[in-house]
Amino acid sequence: MATKTSGRDIAQLFAKTDDLENRSRRNNIRIVGVPEKAEGAHFTYFIEKWLLENFQDKGLSPLYAVERVHTVPTRPLSPGRPPRPILAKILRYKDRDTILKKARDLPELSINGATISIYLDYSSEVQRRRARFLDIKGRLRTLQVQYSMLFTAKLRVAAQGATHFLESPEDMLEWLDLHENHLKHKDPDT
Repeated sequence: MATKTSGRDIAQLFAKTDDLENRSRRNNIRIVGVPEKAEGAHFTYFIEKWLLENFQDKGLSPLYAVERVHTVPTRPLSPGRPPRPILAKILRYKDRDTILKKARDLPELSINGATISIYLDYSSEVQRRRARFLDIKGRLRTLQVQYSMLFTAKLRVAAQGATHFLESPEDMLEWLDLHENHLKHKDPDT
């Protein structure tokens, strides 16, 4: 006898599937800005070598390796469109963490004159949830307030001698509206 599936059951299954997808992407990095066809015939070798050249002296382990590389599958790009992101699975998580941390610290990464950015790779659902904070993060940068995004989509803000954790853009907007005037006139030593 079949039972009816409730909306709550479907939401739980969706959350579980999304969690499994994000766990399977745990060692992936997303490389954005690499010009199309810059890699030539040996895609994995090209990315592995480029990462090694840029991060070897920054703490990569002697066992550093890239397991596989591919572009995000999409329809053929029309001229003038930005290049497709590249996903690379780094064999060891410590090397992945080193690449991500040092990429933030470097003034610029480039391939053939194109500026490159490196991020963690998340499922489309997590990317959608994190994108909701883009405008708020812009306001925080303008106010020179330190922040970071926590998994899955939680904003950590360090301001006024305390750390605040906000899970929705609406909560963050409310917090900003209450504190923005004080943040504009903050003492540089606090």
